[in-house]
Amino acid sequence: MNIVYSSSDSYAEICGISITSLFENNKSVDKITVFIIDNNISEVNKERLQKTAKKYMRELVFVPKIDLEKIANTQIYVGRWNIGTFFRLYLSSILPREIDRVIYIDCDMIVRKPLDDVYNLDLGKCSVAGADDCRSDLYRIEIGCDPGTVYINNGFMLIDLKKWREEGTEKEFTEFISQRKGDLTYMDQAPLNGILGSKNKIYELSPIYNAQRVFFDFSFDELMRLRKPEHHLSAEEYNEAVTDPVVVHFTPVFISGTRPWQIKDNHPFTPEYRHYKSISEWKDEPYRKDDRKKKKKIMTVLCKICPRPLMISIMSYLHAVWYPKKRISIRDKNMKGD
Repeated sequence: MNIVYSSSDSYAEICGISITSLFENNKSVDKITVFIIDNNISEVNKERLQKTAKKYMRELVFVPKIDLEKIANTQIYVGRWNIGTFFRLYLSSILPREIDRVIYIDCDMIVRKPLDDVYNLDLGKCSVAGADDCRSDLYRIEIGCDPGTVYINNGFMLIDLKKWREEGTEKEFTEFISQRKGDLTYMDQAPLNGILGSKNKIYELSPIYNAQRVFFDFSFDELMRLRKPEHHLSAEEYNEAVTDPVVVHFTPVFISGTRPWQIKDNHPFTPEYRHYKSISEWKDEPYRKDDRKKKKKIMTVLCKICPRPLMISIMSYLHAVWYPKKRISIRDKNMKGD
């Protein structure tokens, strides 16, 4: 089973804890090789990551990062993200050609159960599988997809690299990035869903493989009002994702703010994350402070003191309507060459 992570040095500890959870809960799998795309990881953390693999008798390989701006011939606007998020789009050329299939896992995830079933999934004509990202149709329209098209979160993906090579998918990703002058909504999710979603090449996984923080911060009915998704998970799928997920994704959410590697965090699965930290090579590292900018902290406070129905209505308009409409306007300007 081939697994891929991408990490900077600041996320190496978080990556290592995720890998620890992966190894702990996949002991029944005969062989696991973890590839880490190295975005300037320090030698100290590289050694810790290798120790983690050796402890579980697994193989771990560091892979050099790529110069995406050179490939796309345009500046990439990363905003609050890291340019390393794009590396997963180029795995078919970054990794050895004999690697035909991989699972990509974000560093801010823990793996709670075996992954061999999803790894061996028959994708049919599809070339990637992931869980729905629960967004309004304006996000689909912004990337050139029809309403109702599958739109996945890129944190956990099964990728058929053989198909990507045969179909020239990387070249299409690059053209998408270049046409939009590197200014993309939710970074690499835009070309991923824009290219593959428009061709119906995305296989939708259950949300148990990507249980995002927003699922835990809002009830199912609240989530539907907040995100206004036309294509979305069912109430039953939601309940399974929050009660017994295979993979937990500690995405940041405006109302909770913190994450399990920070001093104060109340996510239901924070105790599990901290268990894996306690048995990892980073067990003695202190928990981090809440390093969000002041305006983000203020927004969290305001959202908590605001009457909940009103808060959901306001944030729903901003997230499901105003922001994607703004992004459509930016897309049109960039593609006209203004």
